[in-house]
Amino acid sequence: MIKGKIRKTWIPDDYINGPWRTNKYHYKGFQTSSTNKKLYKNNIGVYINNDVNMNFSKISKKFKLKQTVVALNKMNPGQILPFHIDLYKTYIKRNDVKNQKDIVRIILFLEDGVPGHQLWIGDSICTGNAGSYFGWSYGEKHMAANLSDQARYTLQITGLRG
Repeated sequence: MIKGKIRKTWIPDDYINGPWRTNKYHYKGFQTSSTNKKLYKNNIGVYINNDVNMNFSKISKKFKLKQTVVALNKMNPGQILPFHIDLYKTYIKRNDVKNQKDIVRIILFLEDGVPGHQLWIGDSICTGNAGSYFGWSYGEKHMAANLSDQARYTLQITGLRG
């Protein structure tokens, strides 16, 4: 697991009022069990904003990854991404990735954690305040959920090991 903390250089206006689009994944972007699909139905998903400001693009460079793609994620209360493995189909195709094992995903918390905001990587729960980040390599099982009463905002960085 990758983990650490960076200094917070952003404010809520940098991410809260962006052009959010629904991404229910339709079970194509990741691999999860059919039981999870039946249990969670329309709660599976996250809102995505690919229109990130320059500050977030600069932040992504701190991780020294190649071919980075940066997106903002928002989970409203009740949204969940049950344990799954990312397939990275679009990323692999657009970036002509030769070795999937080089793919890394980083999740950076944009706000201080509150009870109910969850990120699990394997069997470890990942918690922290704004600026805390956690990541994993291709093939790692993980999940995210918002079981609180307020939105959960994160920055998602995908790239290749340098």
